[in-house]
Amino acid sequence: MTKGLIEKFQQIDALLANAKTICVASHENPDPDAVSSVLTLHNIFKRQNKKSIPYLPDSPSRGISYLPGFFEIQNEIDSLQPDLIICLDYGDFKRLRLPDLADSCKIVTIDHHIESDQRGDVKVIEPHFSSTTEIIYHWLAHKKIPIDTEIATCLLTGIIADSGGFKHVSTSAQTLNIVSELLLTGVSLNKIVRQVLASDKSLRISKAWGEVLSRVELDQLTSMAYSWLSAHDFIRLGVRLVDFEGIANMISSASPKNFGLFLIEYEKGKVKGSLRAEPSGGMSVVKIAKELGGGGHPYAAGFKLEGDLESVLKKVIKLV
Repeated sequence: MTKGLIEKFQQIDALLANAKTICVASHENPDPDAVSSVLTLHNIFKRQNKKSIPYLPDSPSRGISYLPGFFEIQNEIDSLQPDLIICLDYGDFKRLRLPDLADSCKIVTIDHHIESDQRGDVKVIEPHFSSTTEIIYHWLAHKKIPIDTEIATCLLTGIIADSGGFKHVSTSAQTLNIVSELLLTGVSLNKIVRQVLASDKSLRISKAWGEVLSRVELDQLTSMAYSWLSAHDFIRLGVRLVDFEGIANMISSASPKNFGLFLIEYEKGKVKGSLRAEPSGGMSVVKIAKELGGGGHPYAAGFKLEGDLESVLKKVIKLV
């Protein structure tokens, strides 16, 4: 750990020392790294006899309901008054959908997205880490907090998910060393990989994925592979946004540049886009996402726009 990171961890420790009620929050339509980060800290704080509120504005996928504390997650915190809010893995503050109480609380941010609209009295922003859970591992090591099977399950789930099963460029030797330490606790790598990397989906979700993948097209000018779901499809298939975590990676594999886009019209006239790329393709998708009001990482980014699928697709292609 760098000296600067240790100093920020010490600042977080000082805020925690005076906090009795802590809200641990992450972003809308939470991915496994967001959920795992929240539940890692939630479980730690409970053991320290602090009142912990695990908050996500949307319910996460039931595919990771094996995570300890999953059924304690709350989607509303309007009536609660925490002393401290710890904001995790969000990139842009509005994605947290925090109520007005955030204005009167101390805030800590821990995030591996590139610097954007993160806020806080202490901000730990480390984009070179594989995941936010990897940063949290270092914070636990700094505090010398023992990691048992439950905590290791949370940490390993986040790392595996956000590293794409150790495929993404952010996977480092340090990441793999951490994974080996977590495995020593007895956590099941096989179970987590099976759950997180989408081989065990329900029949309903598998059919939805099949429909999306059957539509994949390749834009010849940009070498971008893309697919979509309309608002009608979204209702007809009975799916949620979190059901498509990881599908943009599969779409990108159809491109000679490993460059992909998934568009989903989750409400009529409202479109969410997920962009994926690999370093070998020479494309930094976060630049595209930022132009569209979104954000993320160089090789995994997203945005939301108002409009129909065709107009949003044209905007993306023009930016590329």
